[in-house]
Amino acid sequence: MKSLTKRMLSVIGIVAASSLALTSCGSSSATEEPAGGRTSYEGTTLRVLLKEGYEIEAIQEFKGEFEEATGITVELEVYDEPTARQKLVLDATSGTGTYDITSSSFWNLPEFVSAGWLEPLDPYIEKANDEWLVMDDIPTGAIESMTIDDELYALPHTIIGGMFFYRTDVFAELGLEAPQTTDDILAAAKVIKEKRPDLVPFSARGASTFASLGTELGWAYGYDALLFDENGNPQADSKQMNAAMDDFVTLMKDYGPSDAATLTFTQAGEKFSSGSAAMMFDTSGFGTIFEDPEQSKVAGKVGYTHPTGPSGKPLQWLYNEGLAITSKSKNKNAAWLFLQWRMSREVTMKEVTELSRTDVPNLYVLESQEYRDFMAERGLEDFAAALQTSWDLTTAEHWPFYPEFTAIGDSFSKEISNAITGSKSVSDALDTSQKELTQIMKDAGHIE
Repeated sequence: MKSLTKRMLSVIGIVAASSLALTSCGSSSATEEPAGGRTSYEGTTLRVLLKEGYEIEAIQEFKGEFEEATGITVELEVYDEPTARQKLVLDATSGTGTYDITSSSFWNLPEFVSAGWLEPLDPYIEKANDEWLVMDDIPTGAIESMTIDDELYALPHTIIGGMFFYRTDVFAELGLEAPQTTDDILAAAKVIKEKRPDLVPFSARGASTFASLGTELGWAYGYDALLFDENGNPQADSKQMNAAMDDFVTLMKDYGPSDAATLTFTQAGEKFSSGSAAMMFDTSGFGTIFEDPEQSKVAGKVGYTHPTGPSGKPLQWLYNEGLAITSKSKNKNAAWLFLQWRMSREVTMKEVTELSRTDVPNLYVLESQEYRDFMAERGLEDFAAALQTSWDLTTAEHWPFYPEFTAIGDSFSKEISNAITGSKSVSDALDTSQKELTQIMKDAGHIE
C-alpha cells in the first residue's frame, strides 16, 4: 500500500497540475484500438454505480451518444455517497459482479484496492483509443491520487478544493463585508439572523456519515486542528479541535437550518441554490451549480472567499473522484470503452458548454479558447479566479489517508451531528470520538 506521505504528496500534486495558467498539452502516447473497436461489444449491457453529484451529469445527459456509437446499453444507478459505497461493498463481498463500473473517491480508494474490488487500469491504457482518451489531458496529480503501488485504478473526473460562498446582494443590503475569517462568518451569521429572519444564515454538511468529514476537518484546519498526529494517534479531543468544533457547531445549531444535523452534500447545496441560505462552506465544485440560472435562483449573486481560521490557515476541502472498473465485472473491455468515452475531449467540452461545468479536470479543455469564451460570456471571471485560488490553497495535511477512512469518518461525523442536535456537548462528543478512533486505529494495527 502506498505510504501516507506519498498519498498526501500525490493529492497535493493535483493543485500544481490543475492551475488555469496551463502549459500546452502533449499528444497521447496511447495506441489505437483495432479497427471497429467501438462496436466490438455491441449488445453488451453495462451496469454503472455512481455517487450523486454534478460530475456525473455528463454521463446522465450524454450516455445515449455512447450507446449509439457502440451498441452498448448503459444502466445507471445513482445514490448518495454512503449508499453507493454500501452497494459496492455488498456486491464485491458477495462476488456477484453486478456492477461493471463504479465511482470511487480518493479517500475510499485504499480500502477498495486493498480488498481487491477494483481492476488495475494500466493494461487497458496501453490499448487506449486516442480519439477518445488522451492521457496527457488529465492532470498528473489527479492521476497520481488514483494510483496505489504504481497501479492506476480510476480515471479522475473531478478534482476539488474548498470555497466559501455568500450572497452578495444580501451582504450589500446589510452592509456586510465579504467574510475573510471564521470570526467574520460568525459575526455575519448573527447580523443576518437578526435583520433577515426569512433567511438561513449558514449551510454546510452535517449528516452523521463520513461524507461530512471533509467539511468538519477542513473547517478544523483553520484552527490548526488535525484529527491524527503523524504517528496515527487520534487528536479528536485536542484544545484546537474543541475550539474549531465549538464554532462550527454554533453555526450549524444556532444559524443553520432546522435539519442541519442531517444535511448531505446535495441538501446543503440546495439550501443555498434555492435562495434560502445566505452563506455556505463546501467544495469549489458548487460554483458551477450556483452560477447556472437553470439550477440556481442566486446565479449572478454569489461571492467567493477563502476564509482563514484563528491559526491563519485557510479553511479546506479536498476531493478527487474517478471511475473504476470492478474486479468482478464480466464486461471489462466494454467498461474500459465507456471510461475512455467519458474522459474524451468531446464529452468534456460539452460538459462545459452545455452543462455549464467550469472545473473539469482536462487540461486541453481548460486552456481552450472555447473555455475562455464560455467564462467571459457568462461573467464568470471572478469565479475562475476564485477557483484558481482554491486549487492554490489546497493541502492534504489534514486528511486521514487510511483504509479505515469510512469507519473514521462515520465515528467523528456522528458525534458532531449529535452536538448539532444538542444531544451532546461538543466536548462530550469529541471525547467519545477520541475513544472510538483510538480503538479503530488499534484494531487496524496503526497504533499500539
